[in-house]
Amino acid sequence: MPWNEIINEIIVEGFGTLKQIALIIFPLMVVLEIGRDIGILDKVSQLFAPVLKIFKLPAKTALPLLVGQIFGLTYGAGVIIQISEEENISQNKLLVMAVFLAICHAVIEDTLLFVAVGGRGGVILATRLFLAVGITYIFSKFLIKGTEEIETSIES
Repeated sequence: MPWNEIINEIIVEGFGTLKQIALIIFPLMVVLEIGRDIGILDKVSQLFAPVLKIFKLPAKTALPLLVGQIFGLTYGAGVIIQISEEENISQNKLLVMAVFLAICHAVIEDTLLFVAVGGRGGVILATRLFLAVGITYIFSKFLIKGTEEIETSIES
């Protein structure tokens, strides 16, 4: 295949992929901004507060986890930084949140992007959620157990 055909195909395929990505990401960004402005994100995050007890996380960590899980690490990290400064969240709680989000972030965006290139969305989503919950539970239950006692005595 001649070079000009290869370059043409790369450009056409590249712009096609870029178009697919834009069609997925731009609407998500708009939904995030609207949800934040009208307070829907706060209400939705309250629904997840009981689940956070499994990971020994306070209810105030629901919003940053929800934002990170739906919209990605960048937005999630921004909200986590803001919440941690406002609410005095311990380093261990932040670490548990980071473990969960490292495995399971931007689930809608990433899943849609992988589906756009031929992936099986249900399998990808289920695997990420299962691993995130399992590994975060183990981490929060066993790996930070010793340091939690120190935190409790400091907070008292």
